[in-house]
Parts: sequence; C-alpha cells; structure tokens
Amino acid sequence: METRTEEPALDAPAGDEPAPSGHAGLTVVELREKLRERELPVSGTKAVLLARLAETGAAPATADDPGPDYSKLSRKELKLRRKAINTLAEELRRKRDELNLKSQSHAAERNELNAQAKALMDQVYAHRDRRNGLNVEVGETRDELRQLGPGVDQLREEFLKLKRARFAGSHLPPVPKLRRQIQELELKQMTSSMSIKKERALVEKIGTLQTQISEQDKLLETDPEVTAARDSFRQADQQRKELLRSMRRARDEAQAEHESMRDALRENRKTRKRADGAQRAFVRVKELADEVHAEYIEHLRELSEVDRARAERRRGTSQADAVESVADAEELFRKFLSGDKLSTEQLMIIQKAGML
Repeated sequence: METRTEEPALDAPAGDEPAPSGHAGLTVVELREKLRERELPVSGTKAVLLARLAETGAAPATADDPGPDYSKLSRKELKLRRKAINTLAEELRRKRDELNLKSQSHAAERNELNAQAKALMDQVYAHRDRRNGLNVEVGETRDELRQLGPGVDQLREEFLKLKRARFAGSHLPPVPKLRRQIQELELKQMTSSMSIKKERALVEKIGTLQTQISEQDKLLETDPEVTAARDSFRQADQQRKELLRSMRRARDEAQAEHESMRDALRENRKTRKRADGAQRAFVRVKELADEVHAEYIEHLRELSEVDRARAERRRGTSQADAVESVADAEELFRKFLSGDKLSTEQLMIIQKAGML
C-alpha cells in the first residue's frame, strides 16, 4: 500500500508581502510638504498622507532623505521646529473648532426641519381623518336620500293626481315651474343691461307669476284634502332638499380637507428633503472636522517628540557641564595644594565640588 507524503508548501514570493513605506519615518509636516510639491491634497492623518504619497509613486525616503532625527538637531533647530509645528497645530485647532461649530449649525437646522416635517405630517393625518369622517357623512346622507326619494316622489304624484282630479278645469300650471320662471327672470334683471321700459315689463311679469302662485295656493286651500297632500309633499321635499344641501356641504368640505392634506404632504416632502440635505452637510462637515482633529493630534504627538528631544538635550548638556566642572575643580584643588593664590570664586568651585 502506497503512502502519500505531503509536500511542504512553497514559500510565498517575497514580492507578495507589502513592503513598508519608505516615508514612514517622516513627520506629518514633512509629508505635507512633499504633497504640496506634487500639488496634492494635504488633509488627513499620517496614514492617509502616506497612502496618498504611495499612490503617486513618489520615491521613498532614502539614506540621503531620512526621517526626522531630532537627536541630530541643535537646540536652536529644535526650538524652531517646535514653533513651526505648534503654529500648524494651532491653525488646525482653530479650523477644527470652526468646523465643529458649522456642523452644530447643520445639526440644529436638521433638527428644526425634522420638527417642521413632523408637524406637517401631523397636519396630514388630521386632514385625512377629517376628510374620511366627512366622506362617511356624505355616504350616510346619500343613503338617507335614497331611502327618502321614492317616498317624496310618491307624495308628489299623489298631490298632483289629487289636484288634477279636483281642479280639472282650472288648468293650473305647476308651482315649481312658476318658481323657476321667476328665478330666471330675477337673474336676468340682475345681470342684463336693459332700458327702463323693458325692466318695468320684466318686473310686471315677475309680479304676474307670483300672483299666479298666490292665487293657486288660495284655490288649493279651498280643498282641505288637496291642501293636506300639498303640505305633506312640501314637507318631505324640504327634508330632501336639506339633506341634499348637507351632503353637498360635507362633500365640498371633504374635498377641501383632501386638498389641504395633499398640500401638507407636499410641504412635508420638501421639508424632509431639506432636512436630508442638512444631515448630509452635517456628516460631511463632521467627518472633515474629525479628520482635522486627527491631524491636530498628530501634530501634538510631534510636539511631544520634539519636547522629549529637547529635554534629553538639556540633560546631556547638564551632564557634560557637570563633568567639566569636576575637572575644573580638581585642577583648582591641585593649584591650591601647590600654594597658588586662588580667587574667592575659585575657592567656591572647590568647595562646591566637596574638596574642602
């Protein structure tokens, strides 16, 4: 039986592993200077700046262009470097604060617009509920009219039939027809331009029609049964007219509520769109503020590095001065033992060194 031996995995090519960036040793200030030379954006954290340089194919720092080595800088150079970094840090801090204020303004605008949109949506719901309620009222009134209509028509037919039977030879015109003629003539009088003679004739005609209605009512009242049938019909017809007016009023109000609902909904959508725009502006400015803040922190770190280098430089100087002072004290002490005359200051140096 054959046994299979697992072959060792081949080593991955060396080129497959990402090589560390040659610019990693540069400070943020120096990275920005290189980006400015290439007319590229200088915003972002150190990692962003390094990536931006890498994308441009910029040559990495070499031995001739090493990263910052603060130990090789003089005290004056360190002081100047610190001043430059601090100036940039202050500019970034001010810019960050301005952006934060701007983002707060966008947030306040967004919140106000969202509140307006909510109020408008409440109006939409209120108009919708009133419209629906009025539509229900219209439907109920329509049902009443449908139930009432046949009865009114029947009362009318009974009244007319009885009137024709009792007053067959009178040739009485229908009162509704007379009333319609009067309305038409009155409308013509109000809307038409006519001479005094024609207007007088029109008024006389209206009076004649009204007289016919009055005489017909008097004639009908001579027959109690006809009068009762007429009154029953008129009462039912009046009820139907009131229901019809009520239905039309509710229908018109429902239509008005529907239009108000649509207007509020359109305004709500516009307001929400503006609120979304304010939100996008807030996010954009806030991200920029965070980016500037990250740059500010990078500069603070560089300040700490410079301060640490300056502190080490001061400690080194103090130690060198101390060694030099001991050597001077020993030399002065030898002169003192040889009997040379020393000044008070020289004696104090020997005493300070603990040799007296």
